[in-house]
Amino acid sequence: MPVKRAPRPIARIATDESLPVANAPVAKAPVAPLPIVDAEAPDAYRRRPRQSRGQARVELLLEAAASVIAEHGLQAATAEAIALRARTAKGSLYQFFPNRDAVLAALALRYADEMRAIHERAFPIDPHGLPLDRLIDRIVKPLAEFHDTHPAFRRVFATVEGPGDDTRSAPTRLRAQLFESFVDRLDVLFAARNPKLATRDRRRIALVAASLGQSLLARRGRAVAAEKKPLLDDLRRILLAYLQPVLEPPVVKTKREPKGEAKPAPKKR
Repeated sequence: MPVKRAPRPIARIATDESLPVANAPVAKAPVAPLPIVDAEAPDAYRRRPRQSRGQARVELLLEAAASVIAEHGLQAATAEAIALRARTAKGSLYQFFPNRDAVLAALALRYADEMRAIHERAFPIDPHGLPLDRLIDRIVKPLAEFHDTHPAFRRVFATVEGPGDDTRSAPTRLRAQLFESFVDRLDVLFAARNPKLATRDRRRIALVAASLGQSLLARRGRAVAAEKKPLLDDLRRILLAYLQPVLEPPVVKTKREPKGEAKPAPKKR
C-alpha cells in the first residue's frame, strides 16, 4: 500500500495580541485582532535549516534578495542574481528553496512578522493619557522608519493591478492580512478613545485612516530624500485633522453669568 505523507506545514505569522478596551461598553467593543494565518500558502522552504550555519546561509540569501529588489526591482531578483549577490552557488539557494518565488515568499513572511511586532509595540494599552498628535506619532513614526530601513518592503508587497492581478501570491495575501489586522487594531483603539462612536462609523474611520497611511508611506518610499520629511509631516497633519473631530470631540461649555453684573436680591415677603 502507498505510504501517506504528512501535510506540509503552512506558512504563518505569529498571533496578534488583543488590546483591552478601556471604558468602552462591552456590547460595542470590536473583536480583537485575530491571528494572521496564510492558510493557502505552502511552506516557502524546501528544507528548513536546523543548524546555525544553515540559518545564517538562509539569512544571507534573504538579505541578498532584499538588496537586489531594492536596487533593481522585483523582476531582477532571479535565482541567479540572488545567489550572485550572496556570493554563493545557485545550488546553495535550491538547497533551501524550491525556486525564486519561494525566496520572495520567505522574505515577505519575515517582513510581515517584523511589521506585526511594530504594530504590537506602537499601539498603547491605554490611549487616554496621550494627546492625539502624540498618539499618531507613536504609530506613524515606527512605520516610516521601517520603510526607510527596508527599501525592498514596498516592492515585495506591491499589488499588481489589472487583468493579471496575482491575488493568490503569498506576498499579496500577506499584505491584505497585515492591512486588515492593522484596521482591527485601529478599531479597538478608537473604541477605547471614544466609546460613544458608532461601530459602523468607527470601522469606516479606521479603514480610511489606515488607507491614508498606507498610500502616503508607499509614496514616501518612492520619493527622493528631500521629500521624505515633508511627506511624513503632511501625513501626520492629515490624520490629525481627520481624527480630531471624532476622537477628541469639543467639550460643550456651560453658559456663565457675565462678570460685574450683580444678581438681583431676593424680594422680602
